[in-house]
Amino acid sequence: MKTLLSLGLVLGLAACASLPTPAPTPASYDLGPLPAARLEAPGLALRSLEVQGAPWLNATSMQYRLLYADPARRQSYLESRWAAPPARLLELELRRALRVGATPAGQGCRLRLDVDEFIQVFDGPAQARGVIEARASLLDGRSERLLASQPFSLSQPAPEARAAGGVTALATASLQLEQDLAHWLAAQASLCP
Repeated sequence: MKTLLSLGLVLGLAACASLPTPAPTPASYDLGPLPAARLEAPGLALRSLEVQGAPWLNATSMQYRLLYADPARRQSYLESRWAAPPARLLELELRRALRVGATPAGQGCRLRLDVDEFIQVFDGPAQARGVIEARASLLDGRSERLLASQPFSLSQPAPEARAAGGVTALATASLQLEQDLAHWLAAQASLCP
């Protein structure tokens, strides 16, 4: 009887040990809380803003590249992701920071931002940075005629060489993009009354 009970206990423990463990839920990140207006109004009327991401940025995967080992390969973190595709995260921040839509109907220009890169880049095993590459186009609000365009290339060091460090670096680069874009728009004020 003791042998049978021992055998049942061993089989029960073995069955519990063989149960699959659920995969951990990936951590979900955004660019941090949106503080109240951080920038002065850009000095021109923006009727609308459109942010488009390159096809490889249309998902929520948090991407990185190991420049020191395999520079042509784009990889994604398994246990970390963005709360929305990067273009949507940037659009939310920029819409608020640049006060888009605060113009009378039928007035103002349209701003389009094409995001080509939004990635954490590792220059070495313990050295990483966040990189944003984008192109801004200022369009006439009525005719859609191109008034001005400007490329932006930003790189911010990551405080640590892991996903959370990439989030910090890309959030800082996003703030820098806001500021650079606001300065560029202010210089275009005469194009968009």
